[in-house]
Amino acid sequence: MATIRKLRGRWQAQVRRAGMKPRCKSFDTKQEAEKWARELEAQVDRFGAAPDTRILESTTLLKRYRIEVSPTKRGATQEIQRIDVLKRHDIAHRTMIGLSPQDISSFRDERLRSVAPSTTVWELAILSHVIEVAIRDWGCRSRRMW
Repeated sequence: MATIRKLRGRWQAQVRRAGMKPRCKSFDTKQEAEKWARELEAQVDRFGAAPDTRILESTTLLKRYRIEVSPTKRGATQEIQRIDVLKRHDIAHRTMIGLSPQDISSFRDERLRSVAPSTTVWELAILSHVIEVAIRDWGCRSRRMW
């Protein structure tokens, strides 16, 4: 459900869903704000529909990986720093349910435009291991794309 509120003389619509970065936008009328929120929610429902899995529903993959796996590694400090950089990207707001191959390829293309290819390779290696751990250890075997 979207939140509609009056803010500084305009109407602000805010949509929050698990597995999606929170989105908000301001409008001149309340009707425009409600229409935008309904359309965004419908789009999320239409393209984000997946079987309901209890595991990883409430926490993102990177967050859980950073807490449970990274501290056990020899290069934990460097990996945690890279994860902190990854957390600023839209892909960090995805749960296993909402993650798609298109998300990963768009992340790769975006990062290649702003950092060196070797940095992108390191970040993709971390994402690969995050997904591998999620499938192997966290019970995400029923994921359609895998």
